[in-house]
Amino acid sequence: MRRGVALLILALLSACGAEPSRWVTHTPAPLPLTEPLKNPERGFYLTGFDLFDPEADAALDEIAAAGATLVYPYGTWLPRDRALTAAELETLKANLYRLRNHGLKLILRFRYGEDGDADLAIIERHLGQLLPVVRENADLVYVFQAGFLGRWGEWHCWRATAICHDDAETKAWLLDQLLKELPPELPIAVRYPAAKVRYLGLPTDHPPKRPLFGRIAHHNDCWLASETDNGTYPEQGAAAWRAFVYAENDRLPYGGETCAKNPPRTDGAQALAEAAAAHLDYLNREYHEGVLKAWKKDGAYDAFAARLGYRIGLVRARWPEEAPAGRAFVLELTLKNTGFARLKRKRPAYLVFDWCDELQAVPLPLDLTELGPGETRSWRLEVTPPGLDGVVRLGLWFPDPSPRLKDDPRYAIRLASRLDFVEGVNWLGDLELR
Repeated sequence: MRRGVALLILALLSACGAEPSRWVTHTPAPLPLTEPLKNPERGFYLTGFDLFDPEADAALDEIAAAGATLVYPYGTWLPRDRALTAAELETLKANLYRLRNHGLKLILRFRYGEDGDADLAIIERHLGQLLPVVRENADLVYVFQAGFLGRWGEWHCWRATAICHDDAETKAWLLDQLLKELPPELPIAVRYPAAKVRYLGLPTDHPPKRPLFGRIAHHNDCWLASETDNGTYPEQGAAAWRAFVYAENDRLPYGGETCAKNPPRTDGAQALAEAAAAHLDYLNREYHEGVLKAWKKDGAYDAFAARLGYRIGLVRARWPEEAPAGRAFVLELTLKNTGFARLKRKRPAYLVFDWCDELQAVPLPLDLTELGPGETRSWRLEVTPPGLDGVVRLGLWFPDPSPRLKDDPRYAIRLASRLDFVEGVNWLGDLELR
């Protein structure tokens, strides 16, 4: 939200006097699933980007124009025989700045090659070079996939032809470094759930009976591909391990890509049902081609595009036609989430007052992460307006929590309803203050 917003840290006081006799009730129509809804930290992601490319603007222009808000920089490979140069580190920082200018966030994984990884001394040197840069730009990273080890940074050495590490000791060492050096609000995702369980000191002969949550999340680069998702889950008890991961995903970001057709699991209707069970937030728009082509043919693709992650719509908003200036009034909101998942990261909520093109925002005690997939919830909020007089326009604003991104409307949440969405604000209607 721009135009010199003044954030008023005002108390939310109890409303005084009798209930208003006249109310404004707004029940906007939901946006159809076929209508693109560009929102942060969710959706199909694109991969055509290299963090070490000094001329990456064109690639980022194309990604942003395609409607994506998440990018996985597949073209980024670390050198396995040397440290990063000063020029490479400067290019990395410049591209993170470019990413910010394009309104995008990263699914970030560093890796060495399709054939293996690198000597541990090189990996340790790269951690020392890269993690401070990531820490400084953590607001641009939706999820940090642990990476560094194994083929493609996936923590496995199946058919590796170069040096490769997939032992439990090295994985634990890497997780120690990532959890220590990266900010606590940044989730660290691993490919294999048994690796998380083992790291936490629990037995891995069976999955835990309840979610562990914490900072360690999951990702899956062969979602739906087989009973074990091509080795993501142990062969013994694969269904139980999958259920454990899906339960954890209710509060942790989750996604990846498909890697093979596997009917009936990859068939449209069944894949959509499993996406809901998995609380799926993000998925590769470019791979696997056969799976994606089939989804486009049977109509599932549009439903995936609409429902990946959260999809929060306004069912009803209600407020008085007029209210005394400077005194509390009641705002009633009913919201519905038709996405596969809840919003995974907390962000602030504000009621915005537009008076003669001057925008002022009052914080609301409204946490969108409380709204689970398939749920409808109502809030009755008592709000003290700023010291204005006359007709004001009301709007809901859900900006990014980062001070550097807060006023960028591309990082604000648009509700999935027929509302004017301008400068990051979902506009509701008018209120007269007198």
